[in-house]
Amino acid sequence: MASPYYTKQPVYLEDPSGRFANTLQFGGANAREAARNQYAISPTRLNFPYTPTISVIQSANYNEYALTHSNFQQRAFDSHTNMELNITAPMIVRSEEEALYVYNAAVWIRSTMKMEWMQDDNPGMPPPILRFNAHGVYENVPCIIRDFTWNLDSDIDYVEIDDPTSNNRSKIMRIPVTNMFVLSLSVTYSPKSIREKFSVKDYLAGNLKDKGYV
Repeated sequence: MASPYYTKQPVYLEDPSGRFANTLQFGGANAREAARNQYAISPTRLNFPYTPTISVIQSANYNEYALTHSNFQQRAFDSHTNMELNITAPMIVRSEEEALYVYNAAVWIRSTMKMEWMQDDNPGMPPPILRFNAHGVYENVPCIIRDFTWNLDSDIDYVEIDDPTSNNRSKIMRIPVTNMFVLSLSVTYSPKSIREKFSVKDYLAGNLKDKGYV
């Protein structure tokens, strides 16, 4: 039976740049070996193996004009804000392989929130723009991760695995059997994409859905 962690799921995050080690595409020793590589050839996909709760926040900004001796204020459109996504994703661990995936997933998420630094090949390069997909409703939505929460709770069991960052086989790491990943995503688009691709008419017709416009 294929693990839901390593097979494409209805909800997933993907880094199309392939800049980070592709630790989430493989299991066991292969994942540990991939973690030592600085860059991956193919995109890295983070599967959410169990259906997460997705909360979507969109809003429009209006300026208020208050006239003296008036009962009502006038409002003028100012801007539309980029969509915010809050994801609460259960990550259940049933084996050492899945425990390793959860650990690698946490490291990968934190890595995509950091810019490259002095010892990297491209110092100063900002975090990658990820792509979010969910249930066919959202397709290739460009986004960045703003917040990530992962609790190591005290009232559940833990699975012991070899520490993938160490060559010392006696070094053990413990991963909870029940995890909850909470992520806050912000949608972002390049100026060129907005200029050349977006129109409300095409958006309403559904022509921009596969281009990540939401």
